This record gives sequence, C-alpha cells and structure tokens, in this order.
Amino acid sequence: MKHPDRPFLVAITGGIASGKSLVSKWFEDQQFSVFYADKIGHALFKEQYFKAKIEDIIEKEVIINDSVDRTKLGEVIFNSAEKRKQLNELLHPDIRKRMQQIIDASSKEIIIFEIPLLFENGLQKAFDIVINIWTDEKTQLERLMKRTNMTRDKSLKRIYSQMLTSEKKKKADINIENSTSLKLLEDKLNNIQLIINKRKFKKVVNLLEC
Repeated sequence: MKHPDRPFLVAITGGIASGKSLVSKWFEDQQFSVFYADKIGHALFKEQYFKAKIEDIIEKEVIINDSVDRTKLGEVIFNSAEKRKQLNELLHPDIRKRMQQIIDASSKEIIIFEIPLLFENGLQKAFDIVINIWTDEKTQLERLMKRTNMTRDKSLKRIYSQMLTSEKKKKADINIENSTSLKLLEDKLNNIQLIINKRKFKKVVNLLEC
C-alpha cells in the first residue's frame, strides 16, 4: 500500500548490547534504506556550537584534538542522570529535526531508523512499525562487557540507565528476542520483512511534534 505523502516508517530500538545494529545491518543487506540516530548525533559533535555546549554541560575537558572524546563523555553522563538529561535536551531536538528532514526528502517507499532511546523520548508515535530487539540481562551484560572491556558494575549502570526491557516490550509493535543463534534471528527477520513489505500505514505524527 503506497501512502501519497511519505515513506512507510520503521523504527528499530532495544536496550544496549541487545543486537540492534546487527538487525539494522541485516535490513541494509536486504537493500532497505537504514539511518542511525546515533550517527546523526555523532555528526553534531563535529559542529563548534555543540562542542562548546557539551563542554559547558560536562564541566570538564572532553574535547581532544578538536573532537569530542566519546569515552570520556560516556564516563560522565552514565554517572550523572542530570548531565545525561542536559546532554539529551541539547542534542535530541536537532537529531529529530535531521531525521525528519531525511523523511521529507526521501523518495523511498520504506525507511528504517535505528533509534536506541526511542521509547525514552516518546518517538514511537512517529512510526508505522516499532521493532524492539531484546535479550536476557545475563546475555546483555556479557555482550556489553566483552564489547567495551568495562567492569560488571559500570556495564550494569549503563543497562539500568535505559528503560526496562519489560516496559519496552509493552510499547513495541514487534518484539524480537536475540539471545540464541544468528540463524534463528535471521528466520525471525525474514518474517518481519514480509510484514514490513505489506506497508500498513498508521496515522503518525511529525518527529518534531513528539
């Protein structure tokens, strides 16, 4: 079904180390147009205005060789809910604006966005289908520690800084467990692709209205 005004909009979300990027890459390999909210946000880090504002919020040196040191930034914001909130308030309006610009300029029938903090920022009402990738906490913790070499306590702090998996599962249109094999995950994604291709449009809102 073709909507006269816009592409069919799909959001992929999920907790840290749940496998969102693996799923997003799979959709890219199937020739879907996939955009990443984190990459859009990281592009802002290169702009002088945002670099200056980030240092004001963090109140310590996080600009190294004219670039934001994301490791140092992460150490601060995951230890301070207030600074994390301030940083989100700085970046998220521009991230939403740039995502909406992508939607408005696109001639594609289907667009997919990977948005880690989709539910935390109430963006689900801007999409026709929201896919939540989840895994059990033990697997999530093991993956995160392996990927980052962080301690167990630091890894848990990052996991618990996000919305609970149980709450995300309630809000999503489709939940995909990613705790087993790649083959089982791909089987699930093949089924999801069939659903996406049917393009059952919802009444969605502009991202700037979320």
